[in-house]
Amino acid sequence: MQVILLRHGQTEWNVLQKYQGHTDIDLNDYGRQQAQRVADYLRENETIEAIYCSDLSRGRETAEIIGRVLKLPVQGDVRWRELSFGRWEGLTYSEVYQQYPQEYDSWFKNTRQMQVPGGESFDDVLARSLPALYELADLHEGTVLVVSHGGLIKTILNHLHGEDMWDIYLEPGSMSFLEWDGEQFITKKIGLKLDS
Repeated sequence: MQVILLRHGQTEWNVLQKYQGHTDIDLNDYGRQQAQRVADYLRENETIEAIYCSDLSRGRETAEIIGRVLKLPVQGDVRWRELSFGRWEGLTYSEVYQQYPQEYDSWFKNTRQMQVPGGESFDDVLARSLPALYELADLHEGTVLVVSHGGLIKTILNHLHGEDMWDIYLEPGSMSFLEWDGEQFITKKIGLKLDS
């Protein structure tokens, strides 16, 4: 079976380079266009048997746009949520560095284990998302779409693929492909972005 991990479409906070985390931000118009392009691509190139998504608006709306095109229901799951960025949510990357320089440096050097102030660590994200991923291998035989978030998808890819967290950048609306070989997930493609 195959899992396609899709980062939700663009939001205004993506444009402003703000940490979103669990803050519930809607897609912007461009993000909706990205979701439509992904839907058209999947209709033409894949046979999707199920769609799962984060329960946050930007993930759910991306999934629902695709679900309407593919005529599939969307199943929300809190385990597919982004990392909680705690007190950093709503701040830009530079504001976080200005206001939390020591915490940011510690986080950059030990990204997996360090908890963001008032939030989660990427190990926390892995602990809740990996069981959700492996459940899909038990439930499905074909191709499954999961609409989630950049931090969560990078965490899974880092775990499976062995990349450093900072070596992977995923654009909003990009797809990463995993294949189940009967025992484990193998990374087949990272960050496929459709031309606008």
